[in-house]
Amino acid sequence: MTAYTTNSNSSHNSAHSEKFSKSVEEMERLWVVQLYREHAEIASYHRIVYKPTIIKIVETKSAWGQWDPFLRTISLSKRLIREHSWDVVLEILKHEMAHQYVTDCMGLVNETAHGISFKVACERVGVAPWAARATGEIPEIIPTLRERVLSREDERLLDRVAKLLSLAQSTNEHEALLAMERVRELYAKHNFAKLRQSDSAEAMDSMFVTRHKKKTDATETKILSILSSHFRVCVIHTHLYDSKVCTRFKAAEIMGRRENILMAEFVYHFLAQQCGSLWVAHKKLTKCPGSRRRSYQLGILAGFNNKLVQTQKLDEVASTALGMTSKEVMALIKMDKSEIDTFVGMRYPRISNKSWGTGSVDRESFESGQTAGRSLNLNKPMAKSESFGGFLS
Repeated sequence: MTAYTTNSNSSHNSAHSEKFSKSVEEMERLWVVQLYREHAEIASYHRIVYKPTIIKIVETKSAWGQWDPFLRTISLSKRLIREHSWDVVLEILKHEMAHQYVTDCMGLVNETAHGISFKVACERVGVAPWAARATGEIPEIIPTLRERVLSREDERLLDRVAKLLSLAQSTNEHEALLAMERVRELYAKHNFAKLRQSDSAEAMDSMFVTRHKKKTDATETKILSILSSHFRVCVIHTHLYDSKVCTRFKAAEIMGRRENILMAEFVYHFLAQQCGSLWVAHKKLTKCPGSRRRSYQLGILAGFNNKLVQTQKLDEVASTALGMTSKEVMALIKMDKSEIDTFVGMRYPRISNKSWGTGSVDRESFESGQTAGRSLNLNKPMAKSESFGGFLS
């Protein structure tokens, strides 16, 4: 909001300024309340018992956060909350909670700030790798997922994928399908090569996605299931606070290798967009009632999923190109799953398995959606504004 610059002393302007000031103060109060809640939930989830703690938000430019063992205070920067999404705020909070763990649970006060004990604490608290790697003050610029040290090979992969997705826009369905299969093959080769090099621990990361809704609908649940089944990532259903509106929404955390997460993020937004646009076109053409939207969209996703199942044998193609035996392939697939499981276990030590039902569907609408889904090809967005974060633009 733009501040008043007039010299008027009108009571109206004073009242307006006071109202605005109170709203800012109220937001900051709600942020602190939420931080206390997050601190308690993180501690409970990881079964850590902390001593009483003070959490405050401060106006500082020297650090994003700080743990003071003598005043028993965790301080977080106002600018951090203003300029970054809540998942970033959470990692900075957990970074400071790791310092607190060293003090409260390991009994160390004079330990080197980011030494071995701190690294152990980060694993115990489930701090994301990028936040745990800080060696001094947390960097002035918090890197995005792609900026978190993607290798040259990873960058080349994403560039090649972007070109292939452009080909997938072809009206020739055979050509479009070949482009899509080529993308899957590239990822399979890339992942096998990385696993053979044992280059994975530092490449593991996570990303939150949310539609800012209170409930996760059946369509989004199916999209997230497709990501887990076909794109070498693990998806956890969770929630995420939005500091702009001071409300917590349903969210999903996508975990795996950075390059795989970026691809999964693209597919997530692509499918969400396609489900929306294809339904609008179908409804306009058939005049069917809005109550059939869920059935039609689930059909789209079922058809697209079946299409992906047909290309699952690309792992064999990739392994042949790398000169690997079937035994080596099985060992690497097992290693891949083990590394993701280890990372997920660090982030979420207590996961409850829950079945997500889709409810009843209208068979006719579902089958119409399936037909549309089988014709759906991943392709690069036409407009830059639709680049889904820009990682493939």
